[in-house]
Amino acid sequence: MIYLRIITLSLHLILMNLASVGPLLSIWLDARSCRQDSEEIASVGRTIGWWSVLALLLGMVMGLIQGVLVWLQGNDAYFQAIESIWDSKIIFGFWEIAFSLVCTIGYLVWWRYGKRPKRWQRFLSRFLAILAATNLLYHFPTLFTILGLVARGEVDVESPIDSGEFRSLLLHGEVIWFTLHFWFASFAVSGLVTGMLCLRKLPENQREPTAAVAFTIAVVPTLLQIPVGFVLTTTLNSAQQSRLMGGDSLCTAMFALSIGLAFWLMHQLAGLAFFDRSTRKANMAMMTLAGTIVLMTATMLLSRGEL
Repeated sequence: MIYLRIITLSLHLILMNLASVGPLLSIWLDARSCRQDSEEIASVGRTIGWWSVLALLLGMVMGLIQGVLVWLQGNDAYFQAIESIWDSKIIFGFWEIAFSLVCTIGYLVWWRYGKRPKRWQRFLSRFLAILAATNLLYHFPTLFTILGLVARGEVDVESPIDSGEFRSLLLHGEVIWFTLHFWFASFAVSGLVTGMLCLRKLPENQREPTAAVAFTIAVVPTLLQIPVGFVLTTTLNSAQQSRLMGGDSLCTAMFALSIGLAFWLMHQLAGLAFFDRSTRKANMAMMTLAGTIVLMTATMLLSRGEL
């Protein structure tokens, strides 16, 4: 049960990372394919777009599985928290997911089968993908961070929580910094996946320069995770900080290993972005990224006392 919860939550986060920023990288490849008149680059862009759609659907499934596992553990606090924001946010959350799916699919279908000879038509189609991505980037991390704060009793609110009170919680330190952490992770995951696809699908004359930009998109936000992660740690409650800093030996060990693996990931991504781009090294970076997320997820759950 413990391992299953760690794995499903890690997969949920990775899938939502790709679902959130994948459409933005599709726009970049769309624009690049127009400039270079390259159907190969366009094909990669559409593939990333459809993968982001699939990632959102699978992410929802992983989220439901995670909910079942929490229920089986007997943690009623999370379901009480869901009930407290059901009318003000959860119901609207389903509509937000549907909105993102419709916008992304609309963009991809228009790109593939529609006519976009004029600049305003290309802008309008890409704006659909921007709406899809920014919608998820805003709603997903904030909703689930606030849900966790309410479930753990870390914020003083009265149930049911109305929209105004929910918006006031957006200024909570943990919400702000976890949201930034999620955004940077989303660019890292999506950039790495896009770079790997470029290495596999593009012809030799287009492979290197396009993959280099994609890997750069992955490495820059990964480096920015250093200050963001530090500040995020300072916003946690004293019990969580204590477990991270030696109060729980397993939690501290996981935390130290995840930081070490994160620095190794930065080294690998920098190599891919600026030096040696190969499928083998990209696969190694993806395994390192997955390992980092699994360890960070385990650390988060242990620090909260949920395992």
